[in-house]
Amino acid sequence: MLLLPYHHPVTLAKRLATVDVLSKGRMRLLTVGLGALPGEASAVRVDFDSRGRRADEAIDVLRLLWAGGEAGVSFHGEFFAFDNLVSFPKPYQARSLPIHVGGSSRAAARRAGRRGDGYFPGGLLLPDERAIQLRLARRAAAEAGRDPDALEYTRMGSIELTQERAEQLAAEGVDRIVVGSTATDPAEQRDQMFAFADRFRLR
Repeated sequence: MLLLPYHHPVTLAKRLATVDVLSKGRMRLLTVGLGALPGEASAVRVDFDSRGRRADEAIDVLRLLWAGGEAGVSFHGEFFAFDNLVSFPKPYQARSLPIHVGGSSRAAARRAGRRGDGYFPGGLLLPDERAIQLRLARRAAAEAGRDPDALEYTRMGSIELTQERAEQLAAEGVDRIVVGSTATDPAEQRDQMFAFADRFRLR
């Protein structure tokens, strides 16, 4: 997860678009969060209490820069301001990169609905709270005039995920499951990932 308030969106837009270009459009799960440690904010001279507003503004700036043309774009907000700024490279095949909002709070869910392309909640939430947060995200999207059904929902999953569990997650509205190998040996990691892919007919 990228702790968005601790990065300047002008330089970040270029970095992220560069990764997307070099990977030929594979930057599809850019997940941003706020951070929960005041010491981190202090270290980069960011006010901890305003980091939510700063992140919201940074999302707007990123999208503006990615979509902007050769004439440049201007922005004047609470935290960032510039005139006629041109940012290159652009994302590989789109006017923007999908921005997913991560976190375990209801505020994160609402931010995802208002500004995100998806919601990626933390892994320790209880089922009832997960359902509440997903409803909050979709309601916030609708209130912001956005399509709540277009909001992607990503969850963490085990490398030992079964077909039955995958179907349960799909029934909960999950669009994407992120898994990682539990092995430390590269050969074992490969074997685990291949076994997962075979189980779900992904190759």
